[in-house]
Amino acid sequence: DSEPNLLVRACNQLGQFLSNRETNLRYLALESMCNLATSDFSHEAVKKHKEVIILSMKMEKDVSVRQQAVDLLYAMCDKTNAEEIVQEMLNYLETADYSIREEMVLKVAILAEKYAL
Repeated sequence: DSEPNLLVRACNQLGQFLSNRETNLRYLALESMCNLATSDFSHEAVKKHKEVIILSMKMEKDVSVRQQAVDLLYAMCDKTNAEEIVQEMLNYLETADYSIREEMVLKVAILAEKYAL
């Protein structure tokens, strides 16, 4: 397999871990997908998991996993999904854990400016 194909396959495999019962696996999947989101080869593959990642941000019990979901949403943001991601982050901000609010506000501001929302 070529490197782009391997990256896409890795991303799809990691996407399956997002629904795993084990918190550490979900965290590691999100963290690894953050790295894949920056690659031209796997960026689109990461975006396919957007809905599950948004759910992780909103519903996850562990705040570190929610933080990782926010980081991944930020990393996977581009002109095609910026409006939706920023809106989801803004909606979640009202109920977000205090420990991640400041960073979320900063990320929302950066994305809004970058994509002129």
